[in-house]
Amino acid sequence: MVATASESVVKGSGKGVPEELKDYFMNKFRSADNSLGVVSDNEPSIAFWKSHASDWAGDKAFPFLRTCYPQLNFPVVEGINKTQAYIDAVLKGKPPVVDADLSPALNQPEALRLTLHESIAGPVPVLIVPDADDFVRLVRCLIHKNNPVAVPPSMGALLANGVNNWERIRELKTQWESTHPLGGWNEQFSRHVLPNPGLFKDKLIILSTKPYSNVSAEQVGVDPSEWASYSLAIRLAHECTHLYTLNRFGSASNNLHDELVADYMGICNAVGHFRKEWMLAFLGLENYPAYRNGARLENYVGNTQLSTESFYQLTSLIKRAIDTIDRFDARVGEVLSAHDGACRMDALCLTDLAVLASVDGPERLFQTYTNRMMSLLYNQID
Repeated sequence: MVATASESVVKGSGKGVPEELKDYFMNKFRSADNSLGVVSDNEPSIAFWKSHASDWAGDKAFPFLRTCYPQLNFPVVEGINKTQAYIDAVLKGKPPVVDADLSPALNQPEALRLTLHESIAGPVPVLIVPDADDFVRLVRCLIHKNNPVAVPPSMGALLANGVNNWERIRELKTQWESTHPLGGWNEQFSRHVLPNPGLFKDKLIILSTKPYSNVSAEQVGVDPSEWASYSLAIRLAHECTHLYTLNRFGSASNNLHDELVADYMGICNAVGHFRKEWMLAFLGLENYPAYRNGARLENYVGNTQLSTESFYQLTSLIKRAIDTIDRFDARVGEVLSAHDGACRMDALCLTDLAVLASVDGPERLFQTYTNRMMSLLYNQID
């Protein structure tokens, strides 16, 4: 009989996946056709950003973003997304009508930096936000419809996926009307633009510059200025990993499996090799079996009602999964190429989280990685 993932955990530790987390532990990366990958629809977006490079260069980033995303012209107020002015601007693309005194002014709008980063998943616009409060405001505007939801201090970056860019829509309309003087744009939009979200929806990475996972330089034993540099590098590679899994497997979710993969790639990218003690600290497990309240691990199980026993059972599973990743990294050594990094991401994604936490997790992870590398080599030779 072939053991299930949870049975493998039981074999290795005496405890399996908590009942409340059985669905949570389902591998979202695995699908019947994952060997083909998911085709990215990001090319029209990249063409747009390149064509407007001079418009968002330097300190012009925020004004330009406000033309693309009208929600940035509205204040952060509970329920504002239900007002007619908001609906007209954000959902219908009409010029925003707001009180200038109430607009979501940033502390340091001139400090925002927008770049086009060449990631392992292809080019992607990256917005760097030095001011911590400004980062929170942007998250609330772009992700939470300008509602003042709580943003955990341990959150310092996100991949905004599927944000309507009204400047792109306006350009599509202008181009179409230039060759169709009799009009009919509304029908054209409904029949040919709306079914193709890649034509008008953006993927945008937003990064703060605060310490990664709200972990101080002192906690990881690194000089503060050096830790600031490491934190930004980890964040960038972390979010690019989410973009890769979204393009490759069609999934990038608020899940601990995703986070372990992204943190692994982030750490390796920043320092050249894995640092197990860093990943443990990022998730509040640096003094395992004790857990540090308020750490980032909580961000990924917030909607799951866990008993105290089940939560600490979860921390045990995550600790063992990190041990597996550490043993795997020691075995394969430094990331030697983009192909090597992609194969590591594939292996980590295709290996169930419960399997990573099992006694045979290191060997199964290594075998999956080896198979991906061999497949790549075969395809190159072929």
